[in-house]
Amino acid sequence: SMLESQKEGLIRSGGSDGTFASAFMTFCVYPRCFLSPEDSLFCAQFIKVLHRMRLPGFSTIEIIDNIVNAATGSLYSMTEDEAGNLAIFFHEIWKSVNSWRYDNDAFSTELKGSPGSKLSKAYAEANSIGDHSTTDGITHDDFKSIYTQWHNKIGVSAIGCFASSEYMHTRAALIVLSRIVLVYPTQPKVGDKILKSLSSLQSDDNPRPDIRATAQGYYSQLTKARDEGMWKEENIAVTRARQEKEKAKAEERKKNLALQHENMKKESEAITREIGDGGRYGRDRRDDRGRPDDRGRAWGAEPRAHQQRAPPMNVSAPVFTPKVGAQRELGFADRREHDRRGGGQERDVYVPPNRRDGPVTRRQEEGRGERRKRSRSPDHGDDSEHQQSKRTRGEW
Repeated sequence: SMLESQKEGLIRSGGSDGTFASAFMTFCVYPRCFLSPEDSLFCAQFIKVLHRMRLPGFSTIEIIDNIVNAATGSLYSMTEDEAGNLAIFFHEIWKSVNSWRYDNDAFSTELKGSPGSKLSKAYAEANSIGDHSTTDGITHDDFKSIYTQWHNKIGVSAIGCFASSEYMHTRAALIVLSRIVLVYPTQPKVGDKILKSLSSLQSDDNPRPDIRATAQGYYSQLTKARDEGMWKEENIAVTRARQEKEKAKAEERKKNLALQHENMKKESEAITREIGDGGRYGRDRRDDRGRPDDRGRAWGAEPRAHQQRAPPMNVSAPVFTPKVGAQRELGFADRREHDRRGGGQERDVYVPPNRRDGPVTRRQEEGRGERRKRSRSPDHGDDSEHQQSKRTRGEW
């Protein structure tokens, strides 16, 4: 490719003075990696391409050091979108860093002896690394020491954001850490401190519900990553002790649930005995058909189960069957039968909606007359004065 053919002259200073890494991060990577997810992914892949090309003077170690410094400082001055973009960029870079740290074969084939492993004299002296790092490159032990410094620096910055009173500091740190949880942290010392710092954010005293929910989600993700072996430097004895402790807690929760279920069952049986239903709700009623209950009746033979309509209010009243013709009567007795039975006192007689021409009582007749009086239009002579006043007020 064109980039491959021109790689010898891309870095004129050769990177020996240590200024290239800072300039490359300041003018090439940093302005673009915050713009969008695509730009952040491009920046990460571009750095990997230049490293695989073994570009002379391209010190990958020093560039990653500048990335860590920029990321930890930017947590205090970025928006939510910028935090998400930074997380994508950092996740891609830190995957390679983890592979070099915990895989000796990956370190030997991808980093050892390459231009990316060589350090400037100023950087080597600042980190107490021997002169061999400027000529032959760093060793795996040197990289472990540098990796621990980067790891601690990110953790300190994140914990500081959690303790900050500024909303965006905490929000940005939670966004970045929750999206790189599969690659960071890997050291238990920093991981335990992050878990401890999340306690105050998850409490009910936190007045910000979105921060509380995000902190709870990240806490669950972090503990899951820890239990799945993401904390690669954790002592085996510590891991086993924690697993035994969690197992004991799970057993205790299981016993408590069983005891709670037993207590609920006892309370239910006590309530059943108190109401005296004989516990029939505890078994299938279909199996009890024909078997007498506490009242001497067979199950399913309750009168209410087969009741279709309410009983008549007056049981002694005759039942009228609708007929065709003039003799049809619906819901009320014949007037003469009523007079013959009850005497002369007038009472209200039920008139169904579909029988408006049935018997009318004196009270109903008086009500109809009153309604007719109220609805009757006034005489023209009486209305002349009223109409004149309305015209005068301009209501027409």
